[in-house]
This record gives sequence, structure tokens and C-alpha cells, in this order.
Amino acid sequence: MNSTSYHRVIVYHDETKDVSGRNLKGHVLFFVPVRLLVESETSLLGTSQEGYFPQEMFLSELIRCRQKFACDGKLHFAEISGQTWKKYDNAYLRAVALAVDALRSKSPQIFPRPLCCKVAAIFYSKDADWAIYGGDSRKEQKLRHDETLLRILLKGACHYLYDSSNSVEEVVRIISDGNPAHRMLDEDRVVWRLTYDGFYGKSPLRDHVTFSSDASIIHLPSDHKNYQPDTEEYMHANFLQIADLLLGAIMRACYMGTRPIKTVPKIGEHCIKREVIVQPVKEMLEKRKRGSGFRYSGHYKSFVVTQVTFGKDGVNFQEVQSAHIQDEDSLQMSLPINDSVAQHALPPDAAPLRFAARLSSVPLGGAGSLLGETMWTGT
Repeated sequence: MNSTSYHRVIVYHDETKDVSGRNLKGHVLFFVPVRLLVESETSLLGTSQEGYFPQEMFLSELIRCRQKFACDGKLHFAEISGQTWKKYDNAYLRAVALAVDALRSKSPQIFPRPLCCKVAAIFYSKDADWAIYGGDSRKEQKLRHDETLLRILLKGACHYLYDSSNSVEEVVRIISDGNPAHRMLDEDRVVWRLTYDGFYGKSPLRDHVTFSSDASIIHLPSDHKNYQPDTEEYMHANFLQIADLLLGAIMRACYMGTRPIKTVPKIGEHCIKREVIVQPVKEMLEKRKRGSGFRYSGHYKSFVVTQVTFGKDGVNFQEVQSAHIQDEDSLQMSLPINDSVAQHALPPDAAPLRFAARLSSVPLGGAGSLLGETMWTGT
């Protein structure tokens, strides 16, 4: 059976001003399908289509995670501190596990079907020749530099993580964490310049990538408590927090390293919290060490992590590997939280998930139920 997937996505953007111990900054883009349409073709039945709504499914589980662990605060990687495991830390761990499972394109272990999210991170030196970017002030030059890197990351991620069988039917919009600097990100410089690269001798945007005619960049502070639960802003704020957690976990795994953790700490147990919470991301990144076998993983082409340098010979990209792990036999980690939508249904007053309906004319589908016990490793 041949199948083609069409992704209608919102892209969430976050950045870090500092990679601990390195003279680096970074950006992350988290691609979340609002709607995923799968077209299948068989010799017997012909062509059939099925659509579902990964964004809604993810948000439903994230809300349930918050309720389960009494976590109404902002999930922010920089806020993870201390060495005594608490109930609240389980919310961070579960949120990261949800994100890693949402990145699968097949064989999900938490969600009832693949959500096919994608994540792309880029890191670069804080030292740059800002003058080459124009502008009448240093802050304008730095912002134009960041806009250039965002454009590079957006185009590279769309080309590498998607293809003709898994196409970007439409990028609806980009949501950027926080209030704008001295001005908003320039949509023409970040987005629309991609659509006419071919006219200027650059590689054109590939046929499997399309931007909505009204695609825009929206700046939004990521504290969900600032918004009513039934609003799009509330939804976007939660996904910006997930983007922040992914960026923080990738930085920790790639530039600092973590020890392998076998089990989730018990409440009150002594541990290094960040090492525990980044473990799902660490294990995902480690799958690249499988070589050609990685292409059979559900995480194949679901993430890319790169470091860019600008030199006299042009722009150079280097894939960033996770830091070396000692005790390779201890890589499996289980999350013994057996929960399903049927067992822990959202209360009647939970936030209604009406956001996707405004972004798609296709009727909403249910979020389904979770698979039993969560394991983070596997294909």
C-alpha cells in the first residue's frame, strides 16, 4: 500500500541567548500539524483519504498531564532546578515524553496514531560580523542576522524533514515566543524571500513545501495563564512551552551530556533533575548512531540539530551529535504511568478544544486513547 501525507502545520519558534559553557546561541522550530491528511492507494480498494488533528490530540494530553500532576505553571526548561524529585517534576518529564512521542512518524507509544511533529534546532556563535547585515544600529544588525538564520533553518527543515510523500501542504503561520525586540520579525525576510529564492540564483523552495498566502509571524508571550483556556492564544502558549523544553533538552544532551537513567525517581529521591527530564530526547538523538538502521525508526527525519559557522569560504553546517554516554547498556528508561483517556477523562469544565476548527474546514475528530505503559526507547 502506498500512502502520501499532507501536513497543514503551525511552526513554533523559540530561542536561547546562551548555551551554557559555549559561546553559542540557538533557535528551535517545532512543527505541529493542525491537520494531517493521509491518502492511501491499494490495487484492490483504490484511493482513500483519512484526516485527523495532531495539534488537538497533543494539547488534550498536555492538559491531562497538567491536571494529573497539579501543574498549572509555565513549563520552562530554565526553571528546572534542585536535586530532590517532586510531583511537579513528573509534569516536566511527561511533557517531554509526549513531545518525543509526538515526533514519531510511525509506531507511537503514547498517542493512538502518529502525530508526525518535527523539530529543528540551529546553534551559532555569538561572535559575528554584524555589519554585513545592514541596518543603522547594532540591535538592528543582530535582528537581521537572526532573521537570516531563521530563514535558513525554516527552509532547511522543510526540505530535509519533509518530502514528496510527506509534504507540507501549508505552513499556516509561525508563532514566536515573547514580545518582539525593537521591531517584529520581518515576514518578508524570514518567509516570503523563500518563495522567490529561485529568481536570485538560490535553490528554490521545493515543490512539496507551500506557505499559506496569508502566512504570518505572530509574537506571543508563552505563559498560558495569561489567556482564557478556550482561546487560540492559550493553545499556542502551551506549544511554545513545548518548543522551549525541546530546545533546552537538546542543548543539555548535545553540549553538556547526561548520564543514563534507568527509572523515574520516586518523590523525595535525590537526583539531578535535568538529567532525568532530558532522557527521552537524549535517547531519541542517540538513535542516529544506528547508521543506516536509523531509517527504520519512527524518529527518522523527525528532527535535525545543526551548528552553523560563517567563514570566508561561505556558510558551513555541521550536524551536532549528543554528548558521549557512559554505560551504553543502561539506555532504556521506562515511565511507569499507565493512563488512558478512558480511565482519566477530562472533567466537564476542561478547556474545550475548538482551536483546530477555526483553522480547518474538516470536522474535528476525537483525540482517541493512550496506549498503556509508556516506553521511550524502541524504533
